[in-house]
Amino acid sequence: MRHVMRFVAVALVGLGAGAFVGLAAPAVALTAGEHIADYQVGMQLQRDGILLMNEQITYDFGPAPHHGIFRDLVEREAYDRSSEHRSGRYDRVYRIRDLNVTADGHSTPVKTSHTGNYLHVRIGDPAGTITGIHRYSIAYSIQGAPQTFPDHQELNWDAIGNQWPVPIAQAGVTISTPAPITKAACFTGAQGASLPCAHATPLASTATFAQTGLGSGEGLTIVVGLPPQSIVPDPQPILERRRTLADAFAVRPNTLIPAIVVALLVVGGALRLAWRKGRDRRYSGSATDAAFGNETGAEELVGIRSDDGPVEFVPPDGVLPGQVGTLVDEHANLVDVTATIVDLAVRGWLTITDLDKDYELTATQAAGKGTLLPYETELMNALFGNGPSVKLSDLKYKFRSELTVIQGAMYDDVVTQGWYRIRPDRTRQIWTALAIGALVVAIGVTVLVGIVSSFALVPAGLVLGALALLAVASRMPARTGKGRAMFSRVRGFRRLFDEGDQGLREKFAEDHGIFSKYLPYAIVFGCTEKWARVFSQLDAEQLETGWYHGSAPFNALLLASSINHFGTVATGTLYASQPSSSSSSGFGGGFSGGGGGGGGGGSW
Repeated sequence: MRHVMRFVAVALVGLGAGAFVGLAAPAVALTAGEHIADYQVGMQLQRDGILLMNEQITYDFGPAPHHGIFRDLVEREAYDRSSEHRSGRYDRVYRIRDLNVTADGHSTPVKTSHTGNYLHVRIGDPAGTITGIHRYSIAYSIQGAPQTFPDHQELNWDAIGNQWPVPIAQAGVTISTPAPITKAACFTGAQGASLPCAHATPLASTATFAQTGLGSGEGLTIVVGLPPQSIVPDPQPILERRRTLADAFAVRPNTLIPAIVVALLVVGGALRLAWRKGRDRRYSGSATDAAFGNETGAEELVGIRSDDGPVEFVPPDGVLPGQVGTLVDEHANLVDVTATIVDLAVRGWLTITDLDKDYELTATQAAGKGTLLPYETELMNALFGNGPSVKLSDLKYKFRSELTVIQGAMYDDVVTQGWYRIRPDRTRQIWTALAIGALVVAIGVTVLVGIVSSFALVPAGLVLGALALLAVASRMPARTGKGRAMFSRVRGFRRLFDEGDQGLREKFAEDHGIFSKYLPYAIVFGCTEKWARVFSQLDAEQLETGWYHGSAPFNALLLASSINHFGTVATGTLYASQPSSSSSSGFGGGFSGGGGGGGGGGSW
C-alpha cells in the first residue's frame, strides 16, 4: 500500500511539473488535426529494480471518428552495445506486468497482443467511435529496466518513444528513485538525435524533464544515475540469446552421433528400396532360360552380373527400333521417334526428301510393309494429318503436343509387350512424387525440431534419405522376366553393330537391303557412321535407298551423314515449343531513442 501511495504522489508531482512547464514555456500553437495535446509520464524506480510507469495521455482526435488509441510497449530489443555481447546475438527483455488502463477516468475495453518485439495495447470500443479530446491513463510495471556499471547504477529509458505518428504539443516526465540522483540527462528529437530537453531538473531522489512541440516521430529519453548499491541486488539486463541456424543445428556428441545413425539408416533404407524395387526380374534358370524363357515362367531378381546374350544377326522377334530405344534406356526419347520415322520410310510407309536446308516427308501407305503398331499410327497421323506431304519446318511449334501422345503410346507398347508391368514414365513419376513428399516431411520435421530445440541435426538425416530416394527415383522402372529376356537379346543384337566380325558383317552386305533395314537400329544405338563404314563400297542401288531422295548421288557414308543431319533437324523441330515473352519490371553519447522502452502508438 505504501508503494501505491508513493507512486500516486509521484504521478501527481509529474502532472504538476507538466502544468508548471505549460505555464513557463512559450505558447505553442496546437495542430489543427489529430495530435497529442499533453503527454505526462510518472516513473518510480523501486529499490528492487522494478520500474512503475504511469502514462497520462491527452489525445485530440479532431473531428474524424476513431475507436481509441493503441500503445506499443517494447518487450525486447537487440542488445548489441555491450562489450561482452558485441555479436548482437542476444535480446534484452523487459517483462511488462500489472497493466491497468482507463479512458476519461473510467474503465475501457482493452485488447493486448504480442506483435514482434512489442506488447500491442489496443484501447477503445470497436463497436463505437469518438471524436475530440480524450484522456487515457496507462499504468504498468517493468522488470529489467536499470543496469549496473562499475561506478554507478543507471536507468536509460525512452520515456516517450519515437514511434508516435502524431505531434505532441507538450510532454513531461517525472521520476523518483530509491536514492539521491547523482547525474541526470535528457535527450529529445527524432531517433538518434542528441538535442537536450528544454527542461531537466534533478532534485535529491526526484527529477523532472519537459519538452514542448515534439513533431511526428520525435521522442524523449531520460538518463538518471544512482550511487552503487542503490538498487539491491545489482540490476542486470535480462538477456535471451537469439536462436540462429547454428543453434538449431548445434554439433555436439549427442546430436552428431544420432544424426549419423539416422542418416545411415534412412539413406541405406532408400538404397535398399531401390535395390529391391528397381531391379529387373529374369527368368529363373540358366542363361539360355533367362534369354528365351523357362517352362514354368518363374522369375527372380537379377544379380549384379549382366545377362548379355550372344551376337544376334537379326532383330530379336522382329523388335522395332522405337521399341528397342524405349526398352533399353526406359525412356521414349526423341531419337526413338526419329528412328521410327526412318524405319517407316525403310518399310515403305513414307519417303524422305532432302531439300538442302529442310526435309520433306511424303506418305506412301500403299507401299507400306507390315502392320503399324499403335504408336506408329499416332506418328503417321501426327505427321500427315493435314495432307500426304509435309515439310519439317511446317511442323515447328505444332508437333510438341502430338509428341507427348506418341511417346505415351510408346510407353503403352512396352507394357503391352509384357516387358514392364507399369509404364516406365509413370513409375518414375510415382517414385519422384513419393521422394518429394518424403523430402517435404523431412524438411518440416527438421524445421520444427530446430525451432523448439538444438537437435535439428538429428532429423536432417531424414532429408538426406529423401534426397537419396529422389536420386534413385529415375532408376525405379523394372523390367519383367520377359522384358529382361528381350533386353538381353537386344544387347546381343547390338554387338553386331559394335563388335561383330568385319568379315561376318561384309557377308551380310551381300543382302542388298540389310544396310537400310538396320540403319534405324544404328540410329537408336548411336553408331550410324560405324554401321555405314561396313557398306562404304556399295553404291546407292545396292543400298536400296529408294525411301530417301538426296540432291546428288551418294554412298553409305554420305547417307549416314545425311540421316544424322536429318535426326538433328527433326529433333530440334519436332520438340520446339511456341516461344513466349515476359517482362519484369546514457551519459556521454546518449541520444533520443537510445534507451530502453519507448515504442509508440497511434489511433485506430
